[in-house]
Amino acid sequence: MPMGCVWPANYRNPCGKSVQNGHLCWDHLQQLRQMAGCPECGWPGCARRSWERKGICDFHRRVAFGLIAH
Repeated sequence: MPMGCVWPANYRNPCGKSVQNGHLCWDHLQQLRQMAGCPECGWPGCARRSWERKGICDFHRRVAFGLIAH
């Protein structure tokens, strides 16, 4: 189970900062909130759509909130 932010810092490592909500740090949580209303997923490198326009696809929402491992 990740201890810090799971947002990808690069192709091999997650951010790792202290988490604010679920498994995301404050900075990355705010970055996703800015994507709200957009049809694209705000997760780096993800080509999936955010069908509910929440700024994140269903798969990465589950990763961000610890429902599945990435």
